[in-house]
Formats: sequence, structure tokens, C-alpha cells
Amino acid sequence: MALIIDANKVADYLNDTDDPPNRVIHDWVNNRGGKLVFGGRQLQEWYKINKARRYVRVLLQAGRAFRYATEEVDNKEAEVESTGLCRSDDPHVIALACISGVRVLYSEDKALCDDFRDTELVPQPRGKIYRRPKGKSDKTAQYRRLLLQSPPCRPPSS
Repeated sequence: MALIIDANKVADYLNDTDDPPNRVIHDWVNNRGGKLVFGGRQLQEWYKINKARRYVRVLLQAGRAFRYATEEVDNKEAEVESTGLCRSDDPHVIALACISGVRVLYSEDKALCDDFRDTELVPQPRGKIYRRPKGKSDKTAQYRRLLLQSPPCRPPSS
């Protein structure tokens, strides 16, 4: 059970912990065995925010996150870019999903979400998107179910 959080959601996730989608992720990571996944340019984007840098370090030390080797993610990113199929400017996120096996993404970037669900870019099982629903409805149960039913990821090679 693992999740990739896109850079466009990092500040929101870290600063608005009472918001239902963010609250569910925090609970899942801290109390239910969920893991966040980092690597390559995606990790560099997180590190641009001081609070995020500290948060990643704490998660890694507590065993609540996986970090994939930059070289491995960068190589896969180049492979993804060479296909010409990527519509978004986030081939590094697609590469991280392919390497890790993570099939749930927290993002509001429509082009990235389309890429993540494209089985030509991210092989089966098909990627799922964790995002804020339109309107004011509380989808806490739906969020929790999506995270709890996410397939396990492949641990990084040491």
C-alpha cells in the first residue's frame, strides 16, 4: 500500500492536515501501514520546501516511506520521454510509478492524471487518482478505501 504525492499537492498536504483528503493520508501513513514513495526529480521537487524536506527524512527514518535511487528513476524517466506518449510535463512521476509499482497518485494535474491512468505508460494494474472531489461532499470513506485497497509497491533495491 503506497502513494505518490505530486509536487502540486505537497504544500496543501503538509499545511492543511484537517482537510479530509489530507487527514486520511496522514492517518493512513501514521496508523495503518501506508507508505509514501519518493525518488528522482519528484523528491527534488519536495525538497524545495523546507518543511517537506524534514517530513521526508522523518518518514524514511520511521520506515513509512520508500526512496528509490535517483539514477534508476532518471533512467526510467528518459525511457518514458522517449516514447512520446507523455502528455504532462511530469515523466519523472510516471517513471517512479513504473519502478515502484505504485498505482495511486495524489494530484490535481489533469495531464499527469491522464498519463498515470494510461496503461501504455503505467502498466497494469491501471493507475488510480486520489483527488479532491468537485463540490463540498466529504468522501472520507472513499479516500480511505482507495488507499487501503492500493496494491503493494516494490521495495527499492538497496
